[in-house]
Amino acid sequence: MIHRLIGMWVLRRAYRLLTAGDGRPLQARLTREAKRIIVGAAITLALIVGAVIALIVILVALAT
Repeated sequence: MIHRLIGMWVLRRAYRLLTAGDGRPLQARLTREAKRIIVGAAITLALIVGAVIALIVILVALAT
């Protein structure tokens, strides 16, 4: 559940970044926002990997 919320946050930030009416060039906007987007994506990936590992541990525990 949490990974979906963070994933949607990342998508919203990326969409706002690309469609913003900011006068700065896209490259200048990307340098600041890209760090936030990458961190959000990394957190999402870590949560998904953690959930998969927990699921495997539970399945192994139930199988033995």
